[in-house]
Amino acid sequence: MGLDVDTSTSKGMQDALNRHMGPGNKPTPTGLVMASLLAKAMTLATYHSSGEFEEFAEYHHYGLSMDLYTHFTSPIRRYPDLIAHRQLQALLEGCQEEEGPMSFEEVSEIAEQSSAKKYASKQASDKSGELFLWLFVREQGTVYEEGVVVEIGDMSIDILVLRYGIQVRVWRDYLGEGVEFQVKQKHWAHITWPPGEGSQSKAGSVRYELLDKVTVGIKAARQLFKTSGVLPRPGSLDGTDIVSYDGVYGVEDV
Repeated sequence: MGLDVDTSTSKGMQDALNRHMGPGNKPTPTGLVMASLLAKAMTLATYHSSGEFEEFAEYHHYGLSMDLYTHFTSPIRRYPDLIAHRQLQALLEGCQEEEGPMSFEEVSEIAEQSSAKKYASKQASDKSGELFLWLFVREQGTVYEEGVVVEIGDMSIDILVLRYGIQVRVWRDYLGEGVEFQVKQKHWAHITWPPGEGSQSKAGSVRYELLDKVTVGIKAARQLFKTSGVLPRPGSLDGTDIVSYDGVYGVEDV
Protein backbone atom coordinates (compact mmCIF):
# COMPACT_ATOMS: atom_id res chain seq x y z
CA MET A 1 0.00 0.00 0.00
CA GLY A 2 3.02 2.28 0.27
CA LEU A 3 2.39 3.17 3.92
CA ASP A 4 5.50 3.73 6.06
CA VAL A 5 5.00 2.25 9.53
CA ASP A 6 7.73 1.52 12.10
CA THR A 7 6.38 -1.44 14.08
CA SER A 8 9.51 -2.05 16.16
CA THR A 9 7.94 -0.02 18.98
CA SER A 10 4.41 1.03 19.82
CA LYS A 11 5.56 4.66 19.73
CA GLY A 12 6.71 4.27 16.14
CA MET A 13 3.37 2.76 15.23
CA GLN A 14 1.46 5.54 16.99
CA ASP A 15 3.59 8.18 15.25
CA ALA A 16 2.59 6.67 11.91
CA LEU A 17 -1.08 6.79 12.87
CA ASN A 18 -0.72 10.39 14.08
CA ARG A 19 0.49 11.41 10.63
CA HIS A 20 -2.93 10.46 9.31
CA MET A 21 -5.10 12.45 11.70
CA GLY A 22 -7.59 14.94 10.32
CA PRO A 23 -9.46 17.94 11.77
CA GLY A 24 -10.69 17.49 15.31
CA ASN A 25 -8.04 14.84 15.96
CA LYS A 26 -10.09 12.30 14.01
CA PRO A 27 -8.35 9.69 11.85
CA THR A 28 -8.47 10.16 8.11
CA PRO A 29 -9.75 7.30 5.91
CA THR A 30 -6.15 6.18 5.37
CA GLY A 31 -5.56 6.37 9.12
CA LEU A 32 -8.55 4.11 9.74
CA VAL A 33 -7.24 1.59 7.23
CA MET A 34 -3.85 1.59 8.97
CA ALA A 35 -5.43 1.19 12.41
CA SER A 36 -7.63 -1.67 11.21
CA LEU A 37 -4.77 -3.58 9.55
CA LEU A 38 -2.37 -3.04 12.46
CA ALA A 39 -4.96 -4.18 15.01
CA LYS A 40 -5.46 -7.44 13.12
CA ALA A 41 -1.73 -8.14 13.24
CA MET A 42 -1.48 -7.66 17.01
CA THR A 43 -2.22 -10.26 19.68
CA LEU A 44 -4.26 -9.51 22.77
CA ALA A 45 -2.38 -8.85 26.00
CA THR A 46 -2.54 -11.76 28.44
CA TYR A 47 -2.10 -12.06 32.21
CA HIS A 48 0.92 -13.86 33.69
CA SER A 49 2.40 -14.50 37.12
CA SER A 50 5.78 -13.01 37.93
CA GLY A 51 8.37 -15.76 37.70
CA GLU A 52 6.58 -17.44 34.81
CA PHE A 53 9.18 -16.38 32.21
CA GLU A 54 12.92 -16.93 32.38
CA GLU A 55 13.73 -14.01 30.08
CA PHE A 56 12.99 -10.56 31.49
CA ALA A 57 12.16 -9.23 28.01
CA GLU A 58 9.16 -11.56 27.81
CA TYR A 59 7.32 -9.41 30.37
CA HIS A 60 7.47 -6.42 28.02
CA HIS A 61 4.09 -4.78 27.24
CA TYR A 62 4.29 -3.79 23.55
CA GLY A 63 1.18 -1.59 23.48
CA LEU A 64 2.31 0.54 26.42
CA SER A 65 6.04 0.21 25.62
CA MET A 66 6.82 -0.77 29.22
CA ASP A 67 9.22 -3.44 30.50
CA LEU A 68 6.97 -4.27 33.45
CA TYR A 69 3.28 -3.58 33.86
CA THR A 70 0.45 -4.67 36.14
CA HIS A 71 -3.19 -3.69 36.39
CA PHE A 72 -3.93 -1.56 39.42
CA THR A 73 -7.17 0.32 38.86
CA SER A 74 -10.62 -0.13 40.35
CA PRO A 75 -11.20 -3.75 41.46
CA ILE A 76 -14.83 -3.25 40.46
CA ARG A 77 -13.68 -3.59 36.85
CA ARG A 78 -11.18 -6.45 36.83
CA TYR A 79 -10.46 -9.39 39.10
CA PRO A 80 -6.69 -9.29 38.35
CA ASP A 81 -6.65 -5.79 39.89
CA LEU A 82 -8.00 -7.25 43.09
CA ILE A 83 -5.34 -9.97 43.10
CA ALA A 84 -2.62 -7.32 42.75
CA HIS A 85 -4.20 -5.33 45.61
CA ARG A 86 -4.29 -8.35 47.92
CA GLN A 87 -0.65 -9.21 47.30
CA LEU A 88 0.53 -5.64 47.85
CA GLN A 89 -1.59 -5.32 50.99
CA ALA A 90 -0.08 -8.53 52.38
CA LEU A 91 3.44 -7.25 51.78
CA LEU A 92 2.63 -3.89 53.39
CA GLU A 93 1.26 -5.74 56.40
CA GLY A 94 4.55 -7.62 56.79
CA CYS A 95 3.89 -10.92 55.06
CA GLN A 96 7.11 -12.96 55.43
CA GLU A 97 6.23 -15.87 53.14
CA GLU A 98 8.62 -16.21 50.22
CA GLU A 99 5.79 -16.53 47.67
CA GLY A 100 3.60 -13.94 49.32
CA PRO A 101 -0.05 -14.50 50.24
CA MET A 102 -0.67 -16.73 47.18
CA SER A 103 1.46 -19.46 45.65
CA PHE A 104 2.94 -19.22 42.17
CA GLU A 105 0.61 -21.98 40.98
CA GLU A 106 -2.46 -20.16 42.32
CA VAL A 107 -1.56 -16.88 40.66
CA SER A 108 -0.68 -18.61 37.37
CA GLU A 109 -4.03 -20.40 37.32
CA ILE A 110 -5.89 -17.16 38.04
CA ALA A 111 -3.89 -15.35 35.33
CA GLU A 112 -4.68 -18.04 32.75
CA GLN A 113 -8.37 -18.06 33.61
CA SER A 114 -8.54 -14.25 33.59
CA SER A 115 -6.97 -14.15 30.11
CA ALA A 116 -9.52 -16.68 28.86
CA LYS A 117 -12.44 -14.71 30.35
CA LYS A 118 -11.07 -11.46 28.95
CA TYR A 119 -10.94 -12.97 25.47
CA ALA A 120 -14.43 -14.43 25.81
CA SER A 121 -15.74 -11.03 26.91
CA LYS A 122 -14.19 -9.38 23.84
CA GLN A 123 -15.68 -12.03 21.58
CA ALA A 124 -19.12 -11.48 23.11
CA SER A 125 -18.82 -7.73 22.64
CA ASP A 126 -17.69 -8.09 19.02
CA LYS A 127 -20.47 -10.55 18.19
CA SER A 128 -23.04 -8.29 19.82
CA GLY A 129 -21.97 -5.44 17.55
CA GLU A 130 -22.00 -7.70 14.48
CA LEU A 131 -25.49 -8.96 15.32
CA PHE A 132 -26.83 -5.43 15.83
CA LEU A 133 -25.41 -4.31 12.50
CA TRP A 134 -26.73 -7.43 10.74
CA LEU A 135 -30.24 -6.80 12.10
CA PHE A 136 -30.04 -3.12 11.17
CA VAL A 137 -28.96 -3.83 7.59
CA ARG A 138 -31.52 -6.62 7.19
CA GLU A 139 -34.27 -4.21 8.22
CA GLN A 140 -33.02 -1.35 6.03
CA GLY A 141 -32.12 -3.37 2.95
CA THR A 142 -28.90 -2.40 1.18
CA VAL A 143 -27.17 0.42 3.08
CA TYR A 144 -24.72 2.54 1.08
CA GLU A 145 -21.72 4.00 2.88
CA GLU A 146 -18.30 5.46 2.17
CA GLY A 147 -15.44 2.98 2.27
CA VAL A 148 -11.81 2.44 1.36
CA VAL A 149 -10.37 -0.43 -0.68
CA VAL A 150 -8.01 -2.42 1.57
CA GLU A 151 -7.43 -5.62 -0.40
CA ILE A 152 -7.86 -6.83 -3.97
CA GLY A 153 -8.00 -10.54 -4.66
CA ASP A 154 -8.45 -12.67 -7.73
CA MET A 155 -12.15 -13.10 -7.01
CA SER A 156 -13.07 -10.23 -4.69
CA ILE A 157 -12.44 -6.75 -3.32
CA ASP A 158 -12.31 -6.04 0.44
CA ILE A 159 -13.57 -2.64 1.57
CA LEU A 160 -13.35 -1.01 5.00
CA VAL A 161 -16.64 0.76 5.77
CA LEU A 162 -15.51 4.00 7.41
CA ARG A 163 -18.53 4.87 9.52
CA TYR A 164 -18.87 1.43 11.12
CA GLY A 165 -15.26 0.26 11.12
CA ILE A 166 -16.13 -3.09 9.55
CA GLN A 167 -14.70 -4.83 6.50
CA VAL A 168 -16.97 -6.23 3.81
CA ARG A 169 -16.09 -8.38 0.81
CA VAL A 170 -17.45 -7.79 -2.68
CA TRP A 171 -17.42 -11.07 -4.63
CA ARG A 172 -16.91 -11.05 -8.39
CA ASP A 173 -19.62 -13.67 -8.91
CA TYR A 174 -22.23 -11.45 -7.22
CA LEU A 175 -21.59 -8.31 -9.29
CA GLY A 176 -24.25 -9.29 -11.78
CA GLU A 177 -24.65 -11.11 -15.06
CA GLY A 178 -22.25 -10.04 -17.78
CA VAL A 179 -20.02 -7.97 -15.50
CA GLU A 180 -16.32 -8.27 -16.27
CA PHE A 181 -13.82 -8.39 -13.41
CA GLN A 182 -10.12 -8.00 -14.20
CA VAL A 183 -7.30 -7.96 -11.66
CA LYS A 184 -3.69 -6.83 -12.11
CA GLN A 185 -1.30 -8.41 -9.56
CA LYS A 186 -3.74 -7.59 -6.76
CA HIS A 187 -2.87 -3.88 -7.10
CA TRP A 188 -5.98 -2.85 -8.97
CA ALA A 189 -9.24 -4.29 -10.28
CA HIS A 190 -11.14 -3.14 -13.34
CA ILE A 191 -14.90 -3.76 -13.37
CA THR A 192 -17.02 -3.28 -16.49
CA TRP A 193 -20.82 -3.30 -16.38
CA PRO A 194 -22.74 -4.14 -19.57
CA PRO A 195 -25.71 -1.99 -20.65
CA GLY A 196 -28.97 -2.88 -18.97
CA GLU A 197 -32.56 -1.78 -18.90
CA GLY A 198 -33.58 1.73 -17.83
CA SER A 199 -32.01 5.17 -18.11
CA GLN A 200 -29.54 4.47 -15.26
CA SER A 201 -28.29 1.16 -16.69
CA LYS A 202 -25.80 2.35 -19.27
CA ALA A 203 -22.56 0.49 -19.79
CA GLY A 204 -19.74 1.73 -17.59
CA SER A 205 -16.44 0.77 -16.05
CA VAL A 206 -14.47 1.66 -12.91
CA ARG A 207 -10.88 0.95 -11.91
CA TYR A 208 -10.39 0.28 -8.19
CA GLU A 209 -6.99 0.62 -6.54
CA LEU A 210 -5.77 0.08 -2.97
CA LEU A 211 -6.78 2.96 -0.67
CA ASP A 212 -9.32 4.27 -3.18
CA LYS A 213 -12.32 5.90 -1.52
CA VAL A 214 -15.52 4.28 -2.83
CA THR A 215 -19.23 3.94 -2.18
CA VAL A 216 -20.14 0.42 -1.10
CA GLY A 217 -23.46 -1.20 -0.31
CA ILE A 218 -23.79 -3.39 2.79
CA LYS A 219 -26.21 -6.31 2.63
CA ALA A 220 -27.24 -8.78 5.32
CA ALA A 221 -26.32 -12.32 4.31
CA ARG A 222 -28.60 -15.25 5.09
CA GLN A 223 -26.17 -16.50 7.70
CA LEU A 224 -26.47 -14.80 11.09
CA PHE A 225 -23.83 -12.10 11.76
CA LYS A 226 -22.59 -12.15 8.16
CA THR A 227 -22.67 -9.13 5.87
CA SER A 228 -21.48 -8.75 2.29
CA GLY A 229 -20.65 -5.82 0.05
CA VAL A 230 -21.92 -4.68 -3.32
CA LEU A 231 -20.43 -2.11 -5.69
CA PRO A 232 -23.06 0.00 -7.44
CA ARG A 233 -23.13 0.39 -11.20
CA PRO A 234 -21.73 3.81 -12.25
CA GLY A 235 -24.51 6.39 -12.20
CA SER A 236 -27.01 4.13 -10.45
CA LEU A 237 -26.84 6.14 -7.22
CA ASP A 238 -27.19 9.59 -8.78
CA GLY A 239 -29.38 11.64 -6.47
CA THR A 240 -28.92 9.22 -3.57
CA ASP A 241 -27.84 10.84 -0.31
CA ILE A 242 -24.70 9.00 0.88
CA VAL A 243 -23.65 9.83 4.44
CA SER A 244 -20.10 11.20 4.40
CA TYR A 245 -17.53 9.87 6.82
CA ASP A 246 -17.37 12.18 9.85
CA GLY A 247 -14.84 10.45 12.07
CA VAL A 248 -17.30 8.03 13.66
CA TYR A 249 -15.63 4.67 14.11
CA GLY A 250 -17.75 1.99 15.72
CA VAL A 251 -20.84 -0.09 15.20
CA GLU A 252 -22.41 1.51 18.27
CA ASP A 253 -22.96 4.61 16.15
CA VAL A 254 -25.42 2.84 13.82
